[in-house]
Amino acid sequence: MKKYTYIRFILLLPILAALPFLYSCGDKAIGADGTVIAEFEWDGKQRITLEEMMQEISELPEYKQRQYQDKEGLEEYMTLMAESRLILCLAKDRKLNEDQEILKKVKDYLHDLMIDRITEREVDSKLILSEDDYQAYYDTHKEDYVRPEQVRLLCLTLLDKERADEVFAEIKAGKDIAVVAQELSDRGELVGPGANPASPGDTDYISKNSYPPGTEPFMDAAFSAEVGSLHPSVIEVEVQGEKYYMMFRKEDGRDAHQRPFSEEDVRKNVIRKVERERRDALMNAWISQLRERAEVKTFIDRIPEDKPPEEESENPSEQTSPEE
Repeated sequence: MKKYTYIRFILLLPILAALPFLYSCGDKAIGADGTVIAEFEWDGKQRITLEEMMQEISELPEYKQRQYQDKEGLEEYMTLMAESRLILCLAKDRKLNEDQEILKKVKDYLHDLMIDRITEREVDSKLILSEDDYQAYYDTHKEDYVRPEQVRLLCLTLLDKERADEVFAEIKAGKDIAVVAQELSDRGELVGPGANPASPGDTDYISKNSYPPGTEPFMDAAFSAEVGSLHPSVIEVEVQGEKYYMMFRKEDGRDAHQRPFSEEDVRKNVIRKVERERRDALMNAWISQLRERAEVKTFIDRIPEDKPPEEESENPSEQTSPEE
């Protein structure tokens, strides 16, 4: 299956190279000069040259090029390339180069490529940004890069109130909540916050908006508790009609923190947003110029209104009886 995935990919290259028509079986090979590395008979001698192969490989994505760097890889590509040419020869014999559905797809793809290329020239090539641009965006949007106040809990969440009261009584009597968390996890009783079997009870660091509406009593208690303290009662919350019973010990807390521009994730986010904003601005300006140049007019009134839902027939004879 992997082999034929490669063949389909390789088939695409010569097809696109000869748009708007599918190239004939051996047109490129027969006239090619260079070192012949494969040949076969199909309506005449069909040849593939080393130079053709290396050119095609150079047009592949970089991660695919790496697969064909050594002699073994080149031999594999040579075989795939020959097989793809054979398949194209057969396809041409079957008149698939005249198939209207295929030609429409080729035309559509050609249009997409042309739009991409002209957009690259008129917009992307003008997207020139500096470090000052990124820094200015960060300075203006610093509030977007604040890590909020967070807490870390050892939390047990159960669905049954009586079971939750029983478990909490064990903890109040002196049983380590971490041990209880492991036992409950092993029995599959934990749900919600702290239910990760890899670290039972551990919520990791959470902020006040980490959980859905309905958990406010739990979150308020968590953020007001002292580090190292066990909350004195089981907290009942209701989320989307389901009740949960939660108990916890606060393990850690940390204040809100302004994340610096130098932080890798922050920097990547800033660069991505600045480039998107600038590109959108360039695109909008370019499209506006094109519309003005072409004096584009639109006629919204000619677009039909949505059809109203069909009304039920008032004629009893047109309605179907329950028996039917």
